[in-house]
Amino acid sequence: ISAIMIMRINLYNSLKKKRIILVALLLIYLLLNRTFLTWASSGLETALFNLLLISWIYNLLYTSNFKYRIGLGSLLVALITLTRPDGLLFCISMLFIIFVEILKNHKKDIIYIITYGTLPLGIVFTHQIWRLAFYGEWLPNTYYAKVISVWPKSGILYAISFILEYSLWFAFIIIFWALILFLLRKKNFIIQLREQMVWTDILKYFLITYGTKFLIIASLVAHLAYYTFIVGGDHFEYRVYSYIIPLVFIAIVWSLNQLEKNSVNFIGLITVFILLSLPVQWTHWALTKNLNTREETHIMHIPISKTWPTPFQFYAELFDEIQKWLITHFVCMRHQEHKIFWKSQINLYPTREESNKISSEGFPIYISNVVGVPAWVLPNVNIIDHLGLNDYTIARTPIDETKFRRMAHSRLPPKGYIKSYRPNILIKNRKIYVRERNPPLTEKYIKNVEFYWREKAKTLGF
Repeated sequence: ISAIMIMRINLYNSLKKKRIILVALLLIYLLLNRTFLTWASSGLETALFNLLLISWIYNLLYTSNFKYRIGLGSLLVALITLTRPDGLLFCISMLFIIFVEILKNHKKDIIYIITYGTLPLGIVFTHQIWRLAFYGEWLPNTYYAKVISVWPKSGILYAISFILEYSLWFAFIIIFWALILFLLRKKNFIIQLREQMVWTDILKYFLITYGTKFLIIASLVAHLAYYTFIVGGDHFEYRVYSYIIPLVFIAIVWSLNQLEKNSVNFIGLITVFILLSLPVQWTHWALTKNLNTREETHIMHIPISKTWPTPFQFYAELFDEIQKWLITHFVCMRHQEHKIFWKSQINLYPTREESNKISSEGFPIYISNVVGVPAWVLPNVNIIDHLGLNDYTIARTPIDETKFRRMAHSRLPPKGYIKSYRPNILIKNRKIYVRERNPPLTEKYIKNVEFYWREKAKTLGF
């Protein structure tokens, strides 16, 4: 999709025949980018979220038929929201885009625009109502488990680390330069508009001409700002920034096109950007790729500065310092650590086939600090995640503000909570041991325990 977007950019004459080179450079950039490779091939919902988001941008910019543009745009943001609740932001943006489309078209098309634009959003509305009715919450439980309070320091360092690792500062210089030039070119035109039109007509003109593009950019900036200044980044290595990678390349192509550089300078600057993006990420990979034990990779902070030439060590040292702070706080945990952690988890548990022999009768319960692997290998066992990712009460238990904060690892169960469910599954040396309960655990008992803790949560304010 990113390659098609580059092919659709209206390049000036000397570059039109060079489109295939730009696409080739894009593919090289993506295939050499560790964040793109990681989240195009790893789990969670990130790859689907990125695909749908970039498809949404492409659709709004390049689909000519307004019915398809609005209808497909609304369907895509609905799917984005079902993939990750962040999509609610893009649903709000879509409502404003529908308004812009109404301004663009004749009044006779308003019914079509509203119908095509709002029907797919009904999927989101229905899902939100169902979630509220079933769970009693507007957002997934993982949100409450992870987002404790505003954490701008963590998010700013997370963003700086991302910028340093991929030399995005170089891209930002080009983009900023092009935006200034673009605005200067429009200066005289804006002055003429002010002389010939009232401000309401000027506003309508800019909404029709640039409204959709502005809303796309505003949505992306708001999404990135939320994770940066509110959430504090992410536990995983640049996961929430991963969709930026292809978009930055496209933005550079647009910017250089605005600057009207000759084709040699155009392609040369893009090549320089690609080369600048390589040293940090692949030095780190070279130093960590052979670390294959949990002991070597637990809270894995591997400095790269000592391997760099002396004149450039200052850059790597800044990156190392930021990475150390982040990883110590369980932010931006590197891919190699999670890969080895997954392998260590696999080696802790029996096979799914063997675990499937355990009956679900009697409500067997296992307590774990992770929920992914044990939930898979223990299909008939109820898993309570000690950190609250799948538990209502733990996800809302206040944290001790005096304790060291760690991303997605600060929530803990209130005193007596785990014991009240009488867990009876023990796993040792890849073998499962089931403890008989006396008296047995019943559905009524579980409902009473859940009611007790939810009422206590309301009383204590968590």
